[in-house]
Amino acid sequence: MRWFSGLWLLLLLGLFAALPARAEEYIRSYHSDVQIAADGGLTVSETITVNAEGNRIRRGIFRDFPLTMQDAAGRTVRVGFDVVSVTRDGREEPHHTETVADGIRIYAGSEDVLLRDGGHTYVFTYRTDRQIRYFDDHDELYWNVTGNGWQFRIAQASARVTLPGGRVTQTAAYTGPLGSTQRNARMQANGSEAVFATTRPLGEQEGLTIVVGFPKGVVAPPSADQERDWWLRDNLNLFLGLGGLILVVAYYSVFWNRVGRDPAGGVMVPRWDAPDGISPALVNYIDNKGFSGGGWTAFSAGVLDLAVKGYVVLDDLKEKIVLRRTEKAVPRDLPIGQASILGSIGGKGGSLVIDEANGTTVQSVGAGFRQAIEKEHRGKYYKANTGYVIGGLVLSLLAVGAILAFGNIEPDMIAILVAPTFFAAVFGVFAVNFGRAMKRKGTLASKFMAILMVGFFGLVAISTLSGIIVGLASELTGSEHWPVLAAVGGIVLANVMFFFLMGAPTPLGRKLMDGIEGLRTYLTLAEKDRMNMAGAPTMSPQHFEKLLPYAVALGVEKPWSRAFEAWLATAAAGAAAASYAPGWYSGTSQSSFGDRIGGFASSMASTIASTIPAPKSSSSSSGFSGGSSGGGGGGGGGGGW
Repeated sequence: MRWFSGLWLLLLLGLFAALPARAEEYIRSYHSDVQIAADGGLTVSETITVNAEGNRIRRGIFRDFPLTMQDAAGRTVRVGFDVVSVTRDGREEPHHTETVADGIRIYAGSEDVLLRDGGHTYVFTYRTDRQIRYFDDHDELYWNVTGNGWQFRIAQASARVTLPGGRVTQTAAYTGPLGSTQRNARMQANGSEAVFATTRPLGEQEGLTIVVGFPKGVVAPPSADQERDWWLRDNLNLFLGLGGLILVVAYYSVFWNRVGRDPAGGVMVPRWDAPDGISPALVNYIDNKGFSGGGWTAFSAGVLDLAVKGYVVLDDLKEKIVLRRTEKAVPRDLPIGQASILGSIGGKGGSLVIDEANGTTVQSVGAGFRQAIEKEHRGKYYKANTGYVIGGLVLSLLAVGAILAFGNIEPDMIAILVAPTFFAAVFGVFAVNFGRAMKRKGTLASKFMAILMVGFFGLVAISTLSGIIVGLASELTGSEHWPVLAAVGGIVLANVMFFFLMGAPTPLGRKLMDGIEGLRTYLTLAEKDRMNMAGAPTMSPQHFEKLLPYAVALGVEKPWSRAFEAWLATAAAGAAAASYAPGWYSGTSQSSFGDRIGGFASSMASTIASTIPAPKSSSSSSGFSGGSSGGGGGGGGGGGW
């Protein structure tokens, strides 16, 4: 019985060894019949016999076909493509198409129908144009028969090319992976027909590429009208992208010139009081055409002004700030923002604690403060012209939508558009801030730092974007995608910049801004320059305190505090002034009055903001002289589904 057991073992081993071969899915034969029309159009029938085993080929197969090729001059051009029919085993087969990177995918089969195992023969018939390459001494079809992207090996591949007349004068064939110059194929030309067949099987990602040459005049070159139509097809992205960008920029330019231009500024004269006696919070609101720093800078300036005027006392502790209401009566003409703050603190003896544990209350107080000021002053000093900005945004969305809908955009390209969108937005914000910094007539050092920052971030943005583009270059074909990248980036940049530029001060706002600029100039002047001003008050603790809230509102509390410190160091200040400590402020620091108050003022807004709870995140040559596998038109690949 031992020999019998051994026989069974051999049979089992033989069966297991045979299973992979039987279960393999591959292409048994691949034949392409190419009919060239007199006008250069191609009608192609691809007969593909596959062995299906229910693994990757379950419902059918798909065929990918590229929609670009390189012409005789090395330019990447777009070709036409129309599916004529798809059959399986001699009967019409349901099919559908979808867009893939640089091409189209044809699915043969139905989502609801599974194939039986075994052999199936598919015939894909389609028409395509612009595949003939025209040279000075001959014309040719340089055709990738199978494509180099198949998921299966191809046991045997062949092709037949038929001219509309004349004779085939040259043939060539290339096999193997993309770029290979192997010639494992036989070919034969007979009159107007050329046939090709591989002499060895093709592995996965390998293909058959053929070249058929014929005399000039056999196929008519494209007419002037056809050349124009093709040129429009090739440059459709350019027209849509550039046209959309020009339209958006023109829209913003026209309406900016109409409603967004700032009124002419008056003569700036240094002054030591606020224009029209407006409050520090309102100074911040007008100067920034809205609130800066989320409104907390204006809030801090308002709190300091209330303290200086004796309505509250500030306790500057290590981990919190406490605002305590005093006994002083509140006048009826108290600015509305400060009245809102006092109302939140409560009556005499009430207090407001600013720390992380009380962050929600502080946030509510800040919101009420901003709303009170905006309700009374919105549109009085500055018009945001929001309607025009919304119109530009809608126009921009339509322009980008037209590019995506009618342009030659592959699905992968939509994800790539994130890069220019991001960098355009970032650079737009920095460009606006740079322009504001230069317009402010700041010091030479501030202008230099502004230029340096814009240059640095511009360099980082350009370098990073260039790196991304280089990395994505293999996914893009020719220059047809660059207009889309540039147009989308330009449209985003225009929206970001004009979002800030479209608003404009009213005549009253412009007048107050000139006065505010005069106050800023006074607060930042050197002491000797202030002393030379006719009628300027002499420095004193009271004068320093009076203007300190305005210095905070304008972001110049540090130079103003340094000026006060310099005055304290002089003999003119006297011992009494040097030891002066205000009754409205107490802190844990043992440093001088100027250091304590100046440091507190500069950090108060950030201290308040830090207490707010963070939101929870929910090249071309003839195919005969420089050809290779995968060159020319046609190509693609396929697989099972």
